[in-house]
Amino acid sequence: MEQKYTYKDFTYILDKNNNHIVEVNPKRDTPEEIYKYYSITKNSITALKDLKLYATHPFLFNDSIDSSELILDFRNISKERYISFYERIINREEFLKHDFGSLYEEDKKRKFYDIRNAIYTTFSRNFGIISLTTIPFNILMWSHYTNETGFVIEFDTKKLLDSIKINKDVNNYCFRPVQYVENIEFIDVFSKDFSTPDVSFLYATTIKRNEWEYENEWRLSIYKNDMGIPFSNLYPDTNDYEGSDNRFFHYSLDSIHSISLGKHFFNGKNCEFVNEGNIFTLYRRDDEKNKENDELFIELVNHLAENFNDNLYMSGEYENGNTLVRSLGKINLEKVSENVFKLIDLKQIVLQD
Repeated sequence: MEQKYTYKDFTYILDKNNNHIVEVNPKRDTPEEIYKYYSITKNSITALKDLKLYATHPFLFNDSIDSSELILDFRNISKERYISFYERIINREEFLKHDFGSLYEEDKKRKFYDIRNAIYTTFSRNFGIISLTTIPFNILMWSHYTNETGFVIEFDTKKLLDSIKINKDVNNYCFRPVQYVENIEFIDVFSKDFSTPDVSFLYATTIKRNEWEYENEWRLSIYKNDMGIPFSNLYPDTNDYEGSDNRFFHYSLDSIHSISLGKHFFNGKNCEFVNEGNIFTLYRRDDEKNKENDELFIELVNHLAENFNDNLYMSGEYENGNTLVRSLGKINLEKVSENVFKLIDLKQIVLQD
């Protein structure tokens, strides 16, 4: 059965084929390019080399209200629907061990804490969220997500979404813009208009406060049967749920349009220039503190030089009259040896607002 919920100019839909859809009025066209910011870590380097994106569980988001289970309102759940939910999610033998009528009354006093957590756990192991943006050179995002030392991947949106075919374990996906609002309002999970919590979860995982609007975020949710849940990130002395499916979305190499490096991608902590010819040596130190990071950075730079030299850029600043604006310069990395490179500035400057 098709279900809908309209909040301001967004309509959240579960269609007759069980697809999650978000419609915006006025309509927003799907962006032709979409971007992902990365800091330099072992995980981000592995993700780039393996051509995969990590579909995050909301427990790992930097905004605690983002996709929170507290957005889900259970105040109107009837005793019959309460009992029916548990009857569906646990086996018959276990169900008969409990008096769910009495548990309903107890849970009601706790603002339905137990069933909220049970439903959130059940649904959140089936989806993961990949946060993307249409804004590649926002100064705040470069600062917050890369510390100006990371990189940004520019994707061809259509080719990225077409990569669903590569992922045999992905059941479905939903790509939509984030809805930014002044205050996040609750949604009645057991409204008479909803026969399942699908629409409620779609709303809760799409809406954010206006403070985040500068990110102009689009979200790609992927759906699998049984992904892990990082309980320990929020709850002390609680084990994570591992799940049988991973949280990765694999994409094709031709999905990548370009890669842009932060203005301090090469810096005094990872390399040194050896002369005025823009030749630099990547550090390869033997001490325990630096060895792993040095090897990771060498691995990343070699991968960029070997695979993306035709579409490689570096972020910076540019003097435009009496103002200083963001810029983007096309570069090449000419390999001298495994940890020695020459940076060739191709002088193709793109001014950024």
